Amino acid sequence: MDPYESTQTMEDIPIMEDEDIKNLEKELETSSSADYYGILNVSRKASEEDIKDAYKKLCRFFHPDKYLDEEKKKVAESRFQVIQSAYEVLSDPSKRVIYDTYGEEGLNASWDIGPRYKSPEELREEYEKMSKQKREMDLESLVRSKAEFQLTLDATQIIDPYDPPVFVGFGQTSQPRKRTFLRTLMNGQVQQLFMKHSFETQLGPQTHAVIGGTMISRSGMGGGNVMGTIRHTVSPKLWGEISATLLKPRIMTMKTYYSISTDSFINTTAQCHSIYNPPVISATLGRRLYKATTGYITYRTGEWSLFGWGGDTSRKMDRSSVSLGMAGANKKGNYSGEIQTGIVSSHLAGEYTYKLPNQANLSTSCSLSSAGGIVVSVGSQHKIAEHTRLGMSMECGVPLGVVVKFRVSRLGQKIVLPIILSSELDIRLAFLGTVIPASLAVIMDQLILKPRRKRLMKQKIQELRTEHAAYLEKRKQEAMDAQLIMNDVSTRKKAQEEKKKDGLVIVKAWYGDLDNESDEGVIDVTTVIQTLVHESRLTIPGGYSKTNILGFYDPCLGEKKKLRVQYRFRHRLHQVTVEDTAALICPVEAHLI
Repeated sequence: MDPYESTQTMEDIPIMEDEDIKNLEKELETSSSADYYGILNVSRKASEEDIKDAYKKLCRFFHPDKYLDEEKKKVAESRFQVIQSAYEVLSDPSKRVIYDTYGEEGLNASWDIGPRYKSPEELREEYEKMSKQKREMDLESLVRSKAEFQLTLDATQIIDPYDPPVFVGFGQTSQPRKRTFLRTLMNGQVQQLFMKHSFETQLGPQTHAVIGGTMISRSGMGGGNVMGTIRHTVSPKLWGEISATLLKPRIMTMKTYYSISTDSFINTTAQCHSIYNPPVISATLGRRLYKATTGYITYRTGEWSLFGWGGDTSRKMDRSSVSLGMAGANKKGNYSGEIQTGIVSSHLAGEYTYKLPNQANLSTSCSLSSAGGIVVSVGSQHKIAEHTRLGMSMECGVPLGVVVKFRVSRLGQKIVLPIILSSELDIRLAFLGTVIPASLAVIMDQLILKPRRKRLMKQKIQELRTEHAAYLEKRKQEAMDAQLIMNDVSTRKKAQEEKKKDGLVIVKAWYGDLDNESDEGVIDVTTVIQTLVHESRLTIPGGYSKTNILGFYDPCLGEKKKLRVQYRFRHRLHQVTVEDTAALICPVEAHLI
């Protein structure tokens, strides 16, 4: 088989993007943990046979008994222990499952995860369950209290003020009122105030209680209520909750969720307003249609009667309806769509959310309803701190008008500020309501958030370099020692490849911050790459940093690293550059210079 038949497209190479401070900190702080797959130079999907073959190849290079020189023998012994540890974990199915899921931390954990005779799938499920419970307990204090404050402002008189005519006596000239910015601003009014707060606590291992309250005030009139909820998990497949309000109107609601299988579920909701009327029942049946797409159908009874129980329902507005919808997600975003038909109201709605870098997103939605008209919404959400998010959106439609919303949320606390710009559809205001928030978001991201992220990243990188200075120096020395062992092997393999007609000879290989114009932060790994050549083919699996390969070390902690290999195949010069975690296969015809 011609080696040129093996190709590598850009779609196979993951492109590294800027991550937030938290992810960078996590990555750098765990840099001292070796990747066992990188040590053995195998893929994370490697079979037991592949792992065994890779282990045998490394043993031929690093087994201490192969060296008579005391210095080389000592170096080989230290590297062989690392290789042996990696092989012991990856060759054991149960240890490999734990390592794949939780890394070295999982291997060192003292949790009792069940008898050894359990299958890898059962071990994974049990370990995941115990880990989830631990995470929930750690985060309980952050999410047990939730609140929402919503203040709706009417700015229609600010955008388009109306001055009533001034009546004066006969023969007198009326003087127009002077418009000042302050007077125009005072034309704004508070249309509605809404507040909601809830507190959740655990009553038992499977039971939670939620106490919440709501209030609303509109044009000097309003009301409120208090609601209590008991939520209980019967089994991993079934849970339910019952809620009741304390004040009028008194409503009791009961919900159940049942997982029929891993791909399908059914939800039911029953809401009772009075003992004189049957409850309004809603049932949803859903099933996974594709890997990340779920379809569902919902039937809602509305207000109905049974043998006189419920009275005459012909004049009641809450009538039955059927909804059919679909929701899913992919790497770029989330999407959903729904169509509903009912006796009183029908609608068609769709929404799409596009993921942006730095944990931001851009969303757009549209709905067409027989009761609410047509509404189009465009908005975005940005992460401005570890637990704080800022969102902006514009909604316009008929008869909605034009509304701009600002949202701030932090640890379950949410503030929403809707501003009504026009009570009628105004294309000019809709355009401005979209452009101005979008411009503010871009300006804030480019002038405030992005420089702040870069500053914090540089500061954190410097702190971690200082903190890990001893470890980095140790890793560098270990890599240089490994290259010392590889020198003889590399020279021998290079001579063998040069004699072949289709030999693969490594001319030069660099690793580090290759975007930097200076040589600082770049190391020579020609010896290591030539050693990895086997039968005129170089294969480096992806999915892990190349700093884990024996003979490599991190020359620029915290910076984006790349590997550049210049090689000669069939007496023709080739060159390829790949990202740190991307796979590399040589030779490939696309690498020709």
